[in-house]
Amino acid sequence: MQESIEEFDLLSPLSNGNSHRAIGGSGALLTMESGETTVDLNEMRVVLGQQNIAFNQAMANALGGFTAPKDGYSKEKQRLLQYLNDATKGRFSSAFLTSSGSEAVEWAVRLARKLTGKAEVFSFFESIHGRTYLAASMSGLPKRKVGYGPLAPGIVLLPYPNCARKPQSMSAEECGDACLQQANDIYRYGSSQSGAALVVELCKGFGAVRPPKGYLPKLQQWAKENGMLFIVDEIQTGMGRTGSMFLYEQEGLDPDMLLLGKALGNGLHIAALLVKDAPAKDDLVALSGGSGDDPLACAAACEVFRQLECGLLSHVKSVGDALCEGLNNLSHYNCVRECRGVGLMAAVEFTSADVCARVAAKVQAAGYLPGCTGNVLFCKPPYVITMEQVQGFIKALSDALEQEN
Repeated sequence: MQESIEEFDLLSPLSNGNSHRAIGGSGALLTMESGETTVDLNEMRVVLGQQNIAFNQAMANALGGFTAPKDGYSKEKQRLLQYLNDATKGRFSSAFLTSSGSEAVEWAVRLARKLTGKAEVFSFFESIHGRTYLAASMSGLPKRKVGYGPLAPGIVLLPYPNCARKPQSMSAEECGDACLQQANDIYRYGSSQSGAALVVELCKGFGAVRPPKGYLPKLQQWAKENGMLFIVDEIQTGMGRTGSMFLYEQEGLDPDMLLLGKALGNGLHIAALLVKDAPAKDDLVALSGGSGDDPLACAAACEVFRQLECGLLSHVKSVGDALCEGLNNLSHYNCVRECRGVGLMAAVEFTSADVCARVAAKVQAAGYLPGCTGNVLFCKPPYVITMEQVQGFIKALSDALEQEN
């Protein structure tokens, strides 16, 4: 029998002793249970911040409307589909709404197999694609796989270029080319050469690792030359996170499928799969059902789009540039291996996990709450973070590094 209702939560052992319990907030500023305030630098979903008046009003309006549509039709869904089509400039033929990123990933793979008649799916080491069976099998992190039985069949993992780990004698371009050559070797010798799709994050959710310039177009060409659909997972990077609506735009890519989530619903459960080619009508029955096109979630996504188009996207670019520039100016410290990122998705990789933990503790004591995993301190704040808050964090991090040095 649990001693408190909190222990009834299966995941409570993971948060025991966590002192970062927020009970309120405004924008990117959180109010903690202790009464202190801290700037949130680790929020991938509620990107419009706390107490966003326009978002709250949009949700109130949706709740006052018709919330039980039939046959998949609602005015909120139609508006969202129009936003998605316009934002991607008509690049895709259709969109499918799901209730989670994991679900979008799984349907992308299943559709790729249906469309190509092939079985294998290629993804990358240290990638994050979701928590469900197939999505976790595709992910390149052990924590969702070790000890949980056989992985889904037909998954082949490839190396992802992380230039922080390359030999000093190797250039960034050479690092990317070496990983592409390894991918080709794995395809040739470690697979059945029956690739339905290649699924890639353009900036990895784990550690904000971004491949060297020029690598992604080469990867896209390699995938297409081998008959694979090129699927871009922008569940974390899409919807403005990187300073443009989608990161594939910055990279000059032409994906066959696009995956969106996280920021799309500002905390409500919705994700999207956009496809260039749809399967035949008879094959679409398998996708029917579910709650991804719930009117409330669609209304939330529409409000995210509206605010991005009304100035928020420009704001993300401004504060994101300041964040990345500020971090890059700290790369000279001996304990820093690399500073990296794009827009409001940035990270500092340290020489050890102990150093990272000490620096993170000092930054938190100064009133800023970044994420921290292993030897990487990362920042994925709400889009409404202010320039003053970004500059304050850079100052707090600089002070912490001075003490560490």
